[in-house]
Amino acid sequence: MSGDDVLALPTVTAGGDGVISVLAQGVPAIFSLMIKEGLHENYTEAYKKHYTLMPAADLIFAEGNPAGIKALLAQKHICKEVLRLPLVAASSTLQENIATYLSETGL
Repeated sequence: MSGDDVLALPTVTAGGDGVISVLAQGVPAIFSLMIKEGLHENYTEAYKKHYTLMPAADLIFAEGNPAGIKALLAQKHICKEVLRLPLVAASSTLQENIATYLSETGL
């Protein structure tokens, strides 16, 4: 079992059974399909999704958890970007970068 979004697919391809994911909250369809394809040894398709998702993993953790995932979820209108102190919302630059990523990938 992987607890790291970046290592989720490599863990599955090495015999792991699954993942506990932060990123999958924001992009559940593609993330779960990536893991299913990995579990079914369809590695070519799984790694295509993996390389599409890796910039998102970098973005959501760029300013610490949970600021990035909350920004992504807010941009997808899944929740509001509200955090309790001492946590703070993602910077406007990170929010713009996440919006650009979502727009460019169609996620």
